[in-house]
Amino acid sequence: MNVEYRITHRDYRRRQGVAFRSSKFFIRCSAVLLWAGTAAAQMPHQVAVLVNENSQASKKAANVFSAFHGVPGVNTVYLDLPESIRTGRTECTPAEFKQHIFDPAMETLRKRGLEEQILAWVYSVDFPIRVVTSPNDRQQMSVMGLTLLRGEVPDLVQVEKAQILSPLFAGPMKEGGQKLPSRGLDIWKAGLKEKMPLPSMMLGYIGEKGSSMETVLRCIQDGVRARQSKSGPRVLFVKTADEDRSVPREWQFADAQAELTVRGGTAVITTNLVPRQSGLMGVMVGAENVKPSDFGTFAPGAMAEHFTSWSAEFQKKQSKCTEWLDAGATVTAGMVTEPYNAWPKFPHARFFAHYAAGCTAMESFYQSIASPFQILLLGDPLSQITAFPMQIKAIGLSKEITSDLDAAFVVEARFPARAQAAYSALLNGKEIKQGEGNSLVELPFKEMGDGYHEIRLIAQAMIPGRQVMPGGFREFPVIINKKGRSLKISGITDRDPQQIVCTAEASAGEKPKEVYLLCNGRELARAAYGTELMFDERTVGEGPARVQAVAVYEDEMEVHSAPKAFAVTFNTASE
Repeated sequence: MNVEYRITHRDYRRRQGVAFRSSKFFIRCSAVLLWAGTAAAQMPHQVAVLVNENSQASKKAANVFSAFHGVPGVNTVYLDLPESIRTGRTECTPAEFKQHIFDPAMETLRKRGLEEQILAWVYSVDFPIRVVTSPNDRQQMSVMGLTLLRGEVPDLVQVEKAQILSPLFAGPMKEGGQKLPSRGLDIWKAGLKEKMPLPSMMLGYIGEKGSSMETVLRCIQDGVRARQSKSGPRVLFVKTADEDRSVPREWQFADAQAELTVRGGTAVITTNLVPRQSGLMGVMVGAENVKPSDFGTFAPGAMAEHFTSWSAEFQKKQSKCTEWLDAGATVTAGMVTEPYNAWPKFPHARFFAHYAAGCTAMESFYQSIASPFQILLLGDPLSQITAFPMQIKAIGLSKEITSDLDAAFVVEARFPARAQAAYSALLNGKEIKQGEGNSLVELPFKEMGDGYHEIRLIAQAMIPGRQVMPGGFREFPVIINKKGRSLKISGITDRDPQQIVCTAEASAGEKPKEVYLLCNGRELARAAYGTELMFDERTVGEGPARVQAVAVYEDEMEVHSAPKAFAVTFNTASE
């Protein structure tokens, strides 16, 4: 069944005194068709992690994020960013965004065959946060906004006046207005098809007056820990005497409070600063300056932000959104320019209803921001505050496969009562089965070379009455043996000052012609078989890492070794 997605702009038009016009970049708001059904919450294999090749901090944050959440290494994209766009005001022009970020990232994903699998981008640290789209400061955009539009600059007057609405916004636009249920990004993609925008978030901002790397890494850790929460989320909606900053969103609070209660959470609407709370999952407040510690302490996964101008323009005087992260929140949002008091540019109070329904922080932001083109979203995008215990096993999957007759098996997931399963599968990080109730998985045996392969089995729980399906995954290693070829990393050692040396050993008999090393989807070193493979640890960056040796034979078969996990720690800060 299809549902028609209607957004009326009457309430915002009345408040702002502007006329709504549709943009060529997004569908006219009265005619967007979406699938009705359930959808999995965003999974790690659906995000690309963008890394600034010229920043060791960027590599470290990305390494930790990918390892902690289980993002496949092949999803990592390294970009050669000039220093000029990541220092000072950390801004770039639209042409620089296309040249240094968007086009090379898309080309890498296309070459790896991931363009359909990737639904969103995760920027690591040391990226520009603002795009100078106009000499008029009020018409500039955030890097999130231009990414959402896939690098195409829209009518900037409409951006300034919040007249372009995101098709991912789930409403309502006014008190008592129509709202859509919470959904995962995959079902938005199914409905919007080629009109699907590209959501993104940034792991942190560590530039002028920004966060420390310790805060960025703590946010990632808390994003993982958030799933372990055993109690319903507790949120503060704070009304203040600041009419310009508080009043525009106050109409959202009561309905969001009621929706959150249904989800097992608690929201307090207050006109006064209540006594300090412990374990808060969120704070929304309208104020020019805030002191986050006055509200209390934050639980892992917490989202906190304040409605004001320039909270993500770090040369202005207002309190910065990063202060919430410094105080213990996991995700936040702030404006990179002067947004006026246009509430569609800020998170709607329904953020917490989406979050409690099982959506990730990124999904919750994009379903709750009507016009997200001047906003910076910081923290752990895969933070998720609901968990569903499950067990996943493969029935009939052999550890070693020698014929295509053995290359099919059945996956089974066990959930609590009333849940059925939808299954997906990855082979070496790439999707080979997508969201099916059918539990049969077939490996493309004829296309696979000998050696080590990794299968990820993903299960989502289909629960009656839920629009978002909690999910989990488990990985299974298998060996393909067609020609008796195998490869292993026989040694990995440090060689001063920053060199790492690997040796790889093939099985007895036929020898490969050359061997190369892979890490995060890219080649680190290549040499004739029997020669040491050497790479600079700064190429990989600090944090957890995995390398894999690949042997190339005369018939062009490529044989992979099992990956070797290690951690890189620099003796001194390195840039």
